[in-house]
Amino acid sequence: MILDIKQLKRSGKDSSDFFFEYQPSDELIDIPSVTFSGDIKINGTVSLTGEHSVYIEGEVDFALKGDCTRCCATTEKRFVVEFSESASLDDEDGYPVKNDTVDLSKIVDDLVAMNIPVSFLCREDCKGLCSGCGTNLNDGECKCKNK
Repeated sequence: MILDIKQLKRSGKDSSDFFFEYQPSDELIDIPSVTFSGDIKINGTVSLTGEHSVYIEGEVDFALKGDCTRCCATTEKRFVVEFSESASLDDEDGYPVKNDTVDLSKIVDDLVAMNIPVSFLCREDCKGLCSGCGTNLNDGECKCKNK
């Protein structure tokens, strides 16, 4: 996922659209039994802001699949996150421009990691499982005496 700034400069344009897909590492996810569902899709625009600096904006689209943290039901959720970042030759702490290229991998990995939920729910109002009999309370009330 390399943005080539030299190529953009040679084109005579100030900006260019891009699209990438890549398979992320499941190590970005700290939730047990949850993995990525398919590739991450990144589309956006890169704009020159100086001789060795750019402004990048767009959106990252990814999906997670796994077991609900509360009721253990298998579920899949899609996330679309907008982003805007700057990169420059002298930016050692952020996202640097190296050899007139910007590697989007770190930007996307950081963005995805920040937008993965702490718990993975099948729905926001998931009631979970009965602690007495294990009935999924989303499907109805249980009949056990452990109330």
